Amino acid sequence: MFIELDRKIKLDIFITAFATLTSVFFIILSYLWISYAVQILSILVIVLPTIYIIGSLIIRGVMENEYSKNLEELSEGIEEMQQEIDILKEENYRLRNNSKNKTL
Repeated sequence: MFIELDRKIKLDIFITAFATLTSVFFIILSYLWISYAVQILSILVIVLPTIYIIGSLIIRGVMENEYSKNLEELSEGIEEMQQEIDILKEENYRLRNNSKNKTL
């Protein structure tokens, strides 16, 4: 669980850093070409939400993969435990029948 959160936090930090660097880049461009500043900053307004939306989709996909893998491991563990329980029930039933037959 902590590994998953750690991975999610790392992705969050990466996405935030990428968006910040993108903003800085566009702001520098707007200072270099002042006559195009409105257009450059308008593009930035479109690009930033796109970065965050794509980032959240990536994080969601990573988390879904991690959870499905954990669920699969849990299901396999439950199946193994159920098989052990069935074996123990059969052995218990056999031992009870043997003890009943000896007393008769």
